[in-house]
Amino acid sequence: MLHSRAFADYSDMANYLFQLHHGHIIVNVEGRPCLLDSGAPFSVGYEPLRIGGQVFPVEGNYMGVTASYLSEHIGVPVEGMIGADVLREINVSIYAAERMVQFNHLPPAGEIVLPVQLCGELPVINVRVNGRVRRMYFDTGAPISYLLPDALSGAEPEGRHEDFYPLLGSFLTPIYTLLVELGGHRRRFRFGHVPEELRPMLRAGEVQGMIGTELLRHFGVSLSLRDKVMRLESPHNLVGLAAG
Repeated sequence: MLHSRAFADYSDMANYLFQLHHGHIIVNVEGRPCLLDSGAPFSVGYEPLRIGGQVFPVEGNYMGVTASYLSEHIGVPVEGMIGADVLREINVSIYAAERMVQFNHLPPAGEIVLPVQLCGELPVINVRVNGRVRRMYFDTGAPISYLLPDALSGAEPEGRHEDFYPLLGSFLTPIYTLLVELGGHRRRFRFGHVPEELRPMLRAGEVQGMIGTELLRHFGVSLSLRDKVMRLESPHNLVGLAAG
């Protein structure tokens, strides 16, 4: 469990509350609920996004993905989606215990440092899963994590999960629980099969899967696509920060 902290209110920061709806991060940006999706290369909305005084253009309709389409599939009203094109311009930190998202231009904070590669617009990190290092997208639009089927060979599914991907719609996947190691911390994450329609894209980028928002149950996350780095704060370190 992550612990509470005090959030500074500086001119180069913008703090917004969010809610988790079935693992989807819905950020209240200037009174407008928006899906935060680092796994989408584009942003959509009814009008440009204003974040901390900056204005970011969005698509009204990107290959059929609109705000109303997102609302229908996620199950709560949203007025936009913040994708990787916006996150390339502004850093983001996510703190699940406080339900707080912070956009800023500051260097990411956290004792666990993960180099980020960009595959197109999307962030890719190395994650050790069941003892093997995998190249994986960091996807805040995915409630659970995903691997290509060959990486799950021999594992026994524990059930099924219904999920949603903007360019794909809703789909079902079998669920597996696997051991994940990040910065010396071991946690168990739920994994599904990468949908068949997305597998060519992952294989073309030599990416084996996606890490979803389940990561936020275990760490505070700061991401800078410009600096190509992600930093994680463990629960122990968050306690120290809160006390200070």
